[in-house]
Amino acid sequence: MKKKCLISAFITLTILALNCYAASSNPEELIKDIFLKTAKENLLLNSKLKNEVESHIDFQEMSKTILAAEYTKHPAADLKWFESTLKEIITRSVYPSAPKFLENVKITYKKSKTTDSDSDSKVLSSVSKKGESTDVDYVLKKVNNEWKVVDVAIDEESWVKTINEKVQRTIKEKGWNGLKDLLNKRLTELKNSKKS
Repeated sequence: MKKKCLISAFITLTILALNCYAASSNPEELIKDIFLKTAKENLLLNSKLKNEVESHIDFQEMSKTILAAEYTKHPAADLKWFESTLKEIITRSVYPSAPKFLENVKITYKKSKTTDSDSDSKVLSSVSKKGESTDVDYVLKKVNNEWKVVDVAIDEESWVKTINEKVQRTIKEKGWNGLKDLLNKRLTELKNSKKS
């Protein structure tokens, strides 16, 4: 009996390990895995799932792209603050509403595009809900031999580029401290929101 339990446990762990490996080695499988996890529950309430999902998102790369030339103008502490604040704003905006939004959603994956160097990939998909369809593309980069999401484009509009434009405009009009005030205010609103 013990032997059967051990064999069963070994097989289960092997399958889980293979699933994790498949998700990290194949961009499309990784995106499917992220959706599967975010559809289950508000990830702000499940730190294990939250950490699993976030391990596949490169918030540092997003921050570099969003800040562009500003990235080299600020000390490490400010850059860490920006990355951390950006991450928290994104996750507090997305996670609470994801399970409800993903109900009755049909996601059709199209052919993924990976560069010849196998360092960049784009997972193309179409998201349909209530008869409306939206193209959603996920941009991934290979970091330490693992795929990481670095951008999402909705109907060909880059999420990172949109945030970049807003951040650059705020810095130009109000400076770095104005950006900090704006993002800290937004984060406080999200923390006080009933959704999170």
